[in-house]
Amino acid sequence: MHLQHIGILVALLFSGALWAADKTAAEKAPVGVATEAAPPKSREEALQRAGVKLQAGPVTVPLGKAAELKLPAGYQFVGKDSLDRFYELTQNVRRGNEVGVVIAPGYMLFFDYDEIGYVKDEDKDKLDADKLMKSMSEGQEAANEDRKSRGWDQMKLKGWATPPHYDATTNNLKWAINLSSSQDEFKQIWINESIRLLGRAGVMNVTLASSNDGFKVAEAEADKLLAGNFSYVSGQKYAEFKSGDKVAAYGLSALVLGGAGVLAAKAGLLAKLGILLGKFWKAIVFGLIAIAAVLKKLLNKITRAEPEPPPSA
Repeated sequence: MHLQHIGILVALLFSGALWAADKTAAEKAPVGVATEAAPPKSREEALQRAGVKLQAGPVTVPLGKAAELKLPAGYQFVGKDSLDRFYELTQNVRRGNEVGVVIAPGYMLFFDYDEIGYVKDEDKDKLDADKLMKSMSEGQEAANEDRKSRGWDQMKLKGWATPPHYDATTNNLKWAINLSSSQDEFKQIWINESIRLLGRAGVMNVTLASSNDGFKVAEAEADKLLAGNFSYVSGQKYAEFKSGDKVAAYGLSALVLGGAGVLAAKAGLLAKLGILLGKFWKAIVFGLIAIAAVLKKLLNKITRAEPEPPPSA
């Protein structure tokens, strides 16, 4: 699962919970008593009943003004007219740069666009996965000291699910991290994947959300979808950079180190959890991991499930 953005995972699970709750209510109705409506047949129908407008493929959908996506048949798209409602349902705070959500069979893709300028890929051959993970892990250790003082769960990075990799042909950067929490003694692993699609004036941030069991299949299908169906519009492609265009203040390695904090901030958790970015600039990723720790509690709240009892001594 991708946990940089708590709303992403909750959206995936919440839509299923919404569907299941509606269906269960109908099934429990006394025989001979009509319900207001038949149970939804899919998560898409459940979302529509909750007020989310969905656009069905095949169709080409805009991703802001900079890019577009050819949506295949069987896929659904949440556009700008329903993003507020969708994020409200998933208990997530928008920060204004969200441009759409794709609901695919078995996974979801969330699209944000940051107009930060042209990101130079000069360090494409210097993406030292071991060094990056070491830096992120050290930052997490420092962050855990602060978390411990606040009585919060400790977090650990469990290595790369997918090491940082840059494709110079498509100008795409991707990585995925294995995460764990002291909430269950670091037993359960979450997968957090980020995809960065570089353009002339900024970066399209793509977040993949899926179950752990279905991650590899979802990853392969999402890669195929983005490679064949995503494109920047004319004038916004990476290759169309011209002298005088705005250039980003950082490169690919910084996107990896800072991407977690960017999306965590989007969920509003950095402020909510009191993260001091100035003090823990190297640990910007720990806001991301904090999301994993609160996920189960939030999901229980949404579905009104009882919290699990503490393990017996």
